[in-house]
Amino acid sequence: MERYDIAVIGTGPAGLSAAVTATIRNKKVLLLGSKDLSMKLGKAHEIQNYLGFPAVKGEDLAAAFQRHLSQLGIEITEKRINAVYSMGEYFA
Repeated sequence: MERYDIAVIGTGPAGLSAAVTATIRNKKVLLLGSKDLSMKLGKAHEIQNYLGFPAVKGEDLAAAFQRHLSQLGIEITEKRINAVYSMGEYFA
């Protein structure tokens, strides 16, 4: 079984940010969620409150997120999480 330093559950903006930050800090990251990212993001006609992007279409922001993940070599694993268990010094 492969081990990771950090598991991030969810591919919305917060989960992606956490995965990027952990990767930059040389952590081995497992990113779990939809490869289509956040459904809400893709459906947004225009987002006006995302820092650095004053008026951006949701699909354009999602594409920027995908490019960032790709540049860092972060892959999304599409698995369902039913539970997280503490195993002492690690989680399963």
